[in-house]
Amino acid sequence: MKKGAIFGIIAGAVTLNIIGLSLIGSFLNNATAASSEIRMHNGEVSYSATSDGLLGDTYKSATAGAVTNAIAYEADYDFADEAEFSTGVNSGIVAAAPDDPGVNVDPAKGRLLIRTVTITAETTNYVEVAASVESKVKEYGGYIEYSSMRGTGNNKDLRTGTYTVRVPADKLDALVASVGTSCTVTSSSEGTTDVTLEYVDTKARIESLRVEYDQLLALLAQAEDLDTIIVLQNRLTDVRYQIESAESRVRVLENQVLYATLTLTLNEVLEEKEVEEAHVETYGEKVSNQFKQTWENTVEFFQNALLGLIACIPGIVVMAIIAAVVLIIVFTARKKRRARRAKALAAKEAEKIAEKKSEEKKSEDKKDEKEDKKEEKKESAKD
Repeated sequence: MKKGAIFGIIAGAVTLNIIGLSLIGSFLNNATAASSEIRMHNGEVSYSATSDGLLGDTYKSATAGAVTNAIAYEADYDFADEAEFSTGVNSGIVAAAPDDPGVNVDPAKGRLLIRTVTITAETTNYVEVAASVESKVKEYGGYIEYSSMRGTGNNKDLRTGTYTVRVPADKLDALVASVGTSCTVTSSSEGTTDVTLEYVDTKARIESLRVEYDQLLALLAQAEDLDTIIVLQNRLTDVRYQIESAESRVRVLENQVLYATLTLTLNEVLEEKEVEEAHVETYGEKVSNQFKQTWENTVEFFQNALLGLIACIPGIVVMAIIAAVVLIIVFTARKKRRARRAKALAAKEAEKIAEKKSEEKKSEDKKDEKEDKKEEKKESAKD
């Protein structure tokens, strides 16, 4: 191996090691910073041991500081949503409801249902319909969670808008009706999700977590060992996080129950299609429609066949030329073969004729010899 290649390999290995060490160091620094933030959030007291010993006044001051911080932690943690939620599972909890208090958010009064409606509509007056939808949403106390539009509306660049609307559940039907009157609805669907069981389970979990949190605070107030204090503080942090997460989920469920979701896709068109009323076909109409459909299918079949034939003309021409060339070659070869056969037969016939003539000549010669012999015998007999 050349020296340049060896030096290149060594330099690459050194570079990779430097990059790896840098990444590891960055990761360790981030982890250290994150753990430092957690320790600060938990109220953990950092202390340093003096040369007098590790279990002296330093340990006592650290323990006292940790207990003080834990008590302050308890005082600060007042459950921000205490006024909104009670500790009972079916205690008639009511979140920030819309104007109509009749919407149910209490499992004891009925099922908690999340309604979702999806509508696709078209209109020739996109701007007016979009403005009407937005004004109706505000009128019913809702809000537009997401909206998007593509297209310019110029030079047949038709616009398409998508809206995700959150509206009080008791106003959803009115909003859907207003959309249906302002434009032509081409498709719609509605879904309902029952979250009663999840809501009750989450509330029960919050109650049990709060009980555990109070017990941990009581244990922390009595703890004197530093390791025990740290363990209790970490568990308190974990329980508090679980409580906040569960309460957040409860708020989400209540918001989804109180505010239904409408997903509207509005398409701009040059001409709106008229929605035909429902009509029950008679037997005669069915027969007539069947004949008409059969005739249309037959015409379409022959039209497609003609188009396919026209599309195949170049290929047919090429295949015809190739077939003609092949036929010419075949017929030429067959003609030559026949000529050779005829020539061979003629040669055989000529040979047969020649053989026959030679045999005839031989037989004539034999006859002549016999006659000559007879004449010689006659002459000798005369003598």
